[in-house]
Amino acid sequence: MRLAISGQLLAQVHNLPQILKVIRSLGVDAIEIWPENIPGGDTHAERGRYERKDVLGTREILTAHEMSVACVSLGFDVLGRCAENDPGYGTDAIKGAVDAAAVLGAPLVNCYLAGLTTERFVEEVRPAAEYAGSREVTIVLENEAHDDSALASSVRSIVEAVGSSHFGTVYDPCNYYQANEEPYPAAYETVKNFVRYVHLKGGCHYDPERRSNAHRGGALRGREDRYIGYTSIPEGAINSDGVLLRLTQDGYTGFVTLEPHVPPQKALEYYQVEVPYVLSRLRQEAPA
Repeated sequence: MRLAISGQLLAQVHNLPQILKVIRSLGVDAIEIWPENIPGGDTHAERGRYERKDVLGTREILTAHEMSVACVSLGFDVLGRCAENDPGYGTDAIKGAVDAAAVLGAPLVNCYLAGLTTERFVEEVRPAAEYAGSREVTIVLENEAHDDSALASSVRSIVEAVGSSHFGTVYDPCNYYQANEEPYPAAYETVKNFVRYVHLKGGCHYDPERRSNAHRGGALRGREDRYIGYTSIPEGAINSDGVLLRLTQDGYTGFVTLEPHVPPQKALEYYQVEVPYVLSRLRQEAPA
């Protein structure tokens, strides 16, 4: 397994070269690229896509910093716009991200259901998955707490419906926790055969007496009176030790990407806790 850090959080306060310096200072050599990390695509409709972004210039910056790309993430709301556009809008957007991933040497493209019906999502993704295979890229769906990707059984059904070896899922245990599903082992056991990428962040039930409002996230699924609170990974409610050990036991060799959901000014403080924590566990060998 390899450790990476998402470029989304620091993009709020830093350009890409500055982000890469931060990541390098932590002893990490891989990043998850987001549309915000790459200049270009100036209209609202283009900002979450990659077709009009300076991908070649970005590759030069990454090479100069000796930085690998773990994944290229499509903007969160891009596929949600399919409902407003002709059929094929989502397919084209994903293909644009696949092209960017191929140029940047990334093995994965991450996308979101973004409120689409599962039927429309499958319709848009299926041809894009075949295209991704021709470029040696795999598309992954990230589970989110408040749409039809919330539950592991739904994610598995979507992956099976797409029916491509070039399509799988992100395993984000914290998002399953927010969806009021047991992240591990239950959710993992349901999707383990389709896991191609892993996101890690810390979460718990939000307590306003213990955490500032800046660390409060969205509502827990089915509990509009309760919210998720974001913590460092070792302080969270999720059994991250168990997750990382099980991934090792199961022979997972892909990327584990950190994406703390905290104010960007707090990012370095969290990375300084989470990077050594996760690295120490990635070095563990599975019991014989």
